[in-house]
Amino acid sequence: MSFGFKVIIPCAVSLYLAAACTPDLDSLSATYGAGNSSGGAAGSGTVDEGGSGNETSSGGSAPVVDKCANNKKDSNESDVDCGGTSLCDRCIANTNCKANRDCESEYCLNGKCTDPSCTDEIQNQDETGVDCGGSCLPCDINAPCSVNMDCSGQYCLDGVCANHCLSGKKEADETDVDCGGKCDPCDDKSGCKDADDCKSKICSNQKCQVPTCSDSVLNQDESSTDCGGACAPTKPCAVGIHCNSEADCESWICSATTGKCVADTVVVAAGDIIDDFEDRDLSSIPPLGGRVGNWYAYGDPSSVATQEAATVNRGASKVALRTKGKDFTGWGSGVGVDLNHGSSDKLPWDASAYAGVTFWARAVVPADQTTVAVMVVMPDIDTDKLVKGATCSTCDHHYLKGVQITAGWQRFVVPFSDLTLEPGGVQTNGMPVPAFNKAAVTSVQFRLASGQTYDLYIDDVAFVKP
Repeated sequence: MSFGFKVIIPCAVSLYLAAACTPDLDSLSATYGAGNSSGGAAGSGTVDEGGSGNETSSGGSAPVVDKCANNKKDSNESDVDCGGTSLCDRCIANTNCKANRDCESEYCLNGKCTDPSCTDEIQNQDETGVDCGGSCLPCDINAPCSVNMDCSGQYCLDGVCANHCLSGKKEADETDVDCGGKCDPCDDKSGCKDADDCKSKICSNQKCQVPTCSDSVLNQDESSTDCGGACAPTKPCAVGIHCNSEADCESWICSATTGKCVADTVVVAAGDIIDDFEDRDLSSIPPLGGRVGNWYAYGDPSSVATQEAATVNRGASKVALRTKGKDFTGWGSGVGVDLNHGSSDKLPWDASAYAGVTFWARAVVPADQTTVAVMVVMPDIDTDKLVKGATCSTCDHHYLKGVQITAGWQRFVVPFSDLTLEPGGVQTNGMPVPAFNKAAVTSVQFRLASGQTYDLYIDDVAFVKP
């Protein structure tokens, strides 16, 4: 019978040895015998050393096998000696894989480990965002970043690419702090490289220049080069030139259809003007054509309307009539002028030489409206109970036409032929009032219905000929 046993020499035995007491445990361990009393093979079994989990020992002097170096594709590997759920190295390019985790590149494409790129739609390499940052092209706004150079705008804020145009620093393609380049144009006297860097569209000596109305550049708020907008007071645009509003035009008429200044086709002779208000005198109208009268605000007893000579800036016109009113609950209110009321009697005035009246107007339009409705009223001897020789018995139902006043100045022309009679007017014989009697006109009035709050400007009231 043979016995298997190990002899281990303790350190104390080193007293009898010439060598120092630093034993080599491998050399001091020995296995003797071919078996044991139970008949089992001594030292047989599997060893997991933690590295790969694939090393084995068959007992005795059999070699240890590393499954991560056995040149075989084991079941937990995605390719030979790599990848999968094993603890082996990750697989190199062009080897088999099932998932990104199998590959050194962390990119498995169509079952093959593939070298990373800046177009693989995966954040890998030194990228800070998907396919951007690091060695790839810079990232757009809102992508992750580590340094400014990771961002196309060269501005990384709190780990995110931000808008460099708001950084408070001059960077990227800016020509001055937060302006120029791809940012908004710069203010006057700021740095620039070309005209597009400047609000004024003028870059000279690398500085944005102050715009003028004679620089031959479309800038400021000009509607066309060097006219309209800020230039309009001294250089309004001529007929046929682009306009944004009536104030851009010499004619004060901007076509909504073409967006160009159009000619004022209404010709008013000096003697046909009822009032241009330039003298600021509302107590009397110019003594032209035998007309005598004054302007007045009127209304039902529920409230009070007002009038004044107001400063405006409409081309050559610097003064207009302004009337305001609100809270009328009866028939309404307005402003008007009598044409022949120089004495104690109100008399008719002969307008038979004319075809109608014209005027300019604008309104402060309430926020919930786009226009203000105004009635142009023309009382005559057959409707006005206050005129000497009146023939009406049910009076104050005058001839009128409605117009819509906008926030911008407009010229209005009201032909006599467009006037219609308010319902209810009758003569003393009970017959309906006859057609408008332009040979016996008494007044020109602008009336607003009850319930309206208004702030209205009226200018250059005149008669027009056929």
